[in-house]
Amino acid sequence: MSEQSETIAVVGASPFAWLLAGLLASDHSRAVVLVGPAPQPFALRPLPSLSVAPLTRPQSWALLHDATREAIRRLSRIAPRMGERVDLALFAGSPTSRIALGHIRRMAEGFGHPVEPIDRAEQSGIGLRDTWLFDTALFMAAAPRWLASANVTVTHTPEALVMNRDGTATFADTLITRVILADDWAILGHLSADEIAAFARVEPWVGIETPPHRPLPFRAGLDLDSGTVFSQSAQGTFSGAAPDDDGKGIARIAACLAQDPAPRLAARTHFKRLVSHDGAPVIGPTRRGQMFVIAGLGPLDLVLAPTLAAIVCRTASPSGAEWATAHGAALRQPRRPVAEFSPAALLYGGTA
Repeated sequence: MSEQSETIAVVGASPFAWLLAGLLASDHSRAVVLVGPAPQPFALRPLPSLSVAPLTRPQSWALLHDATREAIRRLSRIAPRMGERVDLALFAGSPTSRIALGHIRRMAEGFGHPVEPIDRAEQSGIGLRDTWLFDTALFMAAAPRWLASANVTVTHTPEALVMNRDGTATFADTLITRVILADDWAILGHLSADEIAAFARVEPWVGIETPPHRPLPFRAGLDLDSGTVFSQSAQGTFSGAAPDDDGKGIARIAACLAQDPAPRLAARTHFKRLVSHDGAPVIGPTRRGQMFVIAGLGPLDLVLAPTLAAIVCRTASPSGAEWATAHGAALRQPRRPVAEFSPAALLYGGTA
C-alpha cells in the first residue's frame, strides 16, 4: 500500500485533533477519518494555545523556532486573525523552579525572544514579549468548512470505529491503517490505565472563565511551581486552569492572576489531564497496543501541529524525525535526554 493510499483515523475532541486531521488530508494527501464528539461552540477551553512554553532543552527550542513561522502562516490561512501577539509571564517561587526559570530565560534569549524581569512578591518572574496566543474558538468556527474542503470524513459516533489489537481499525467498510489518539480524551477512552501509566500520570484539573476584565500587561501566564496557566482574550475574559487533586485549583489560579479583587467566576469545569512523567511530549506507538499517541504538548499543541503531521507521514526534517524518535511513547521514562522541567515533580514528587 502506498503512503498516499493509507487511511488514518484521528481520534480526539480538541482543536489540535481537528487541526491534525485537516493537515494530514490537505498537506499530505492522506485519506482521513476524524472521530470525536460533536463540537460544542460554547465549551470552556481553559488551557491556552501559545507559540512559547517553559522549555529547558535547546533541541526543543530549536524545533519550536523552526516550526513557529510555518505554523502561524498555515493557521492564518485556515482562520484569519486567530493568532495575536501578546506578552507571556512565567513565575517561579521554589529554589528548583527559580533555577529552571533562569535556564528558560537563557534559552529564550538565545533563540531571539525579548525577555524582561518581572517584580512580584515572593516570586521571580520573566516576561516573554511577542508570544503568539491562538484563539481556538475562531479555529473551531472555521474548521468544519476547511475539513470538508480537504475531504476529511467526520464522525461523531466514536463507537463506529472498531479498534484492532495491531493498531489498525475498521470504519464502516474502510480499513484504517493507522489510528492516532490525538488528545487526552482519546487516550483515556481507548487505552487501559496500565498502558497510560507507562508514560503519563492522570491528574484532576479545574478550569475557569471570568467576565471581561481590564487588560493586564501580560495576557498569558504560567506558574512553574504548580503548572497553573491563564490567558486573557481580546475581549478581556480570563481563562485559567490548575491541578485540583487537593481542591486548591481555584486558589492556584487566583494566585497566578494576582488581581485584587480577584475577577468573578463566570464558569468552571473539571477535567482529567495527562502529564508525562518526565515533563516532555509523548509521541508514537505505545509499547503494548501499537496505538499512535500524542500527549503532553501543553500550550504548544497548535503551533507544533504541522510538524507532527509531517512526523506522522514520515516526511519530517531530519531534526524533526530525530526529535520525534527521542520522545517515543514506547521508551521507558524518564527519558533523560529529553526530560523537561515539570511542575508535577514539585507537586507530586515525580521525576523532572
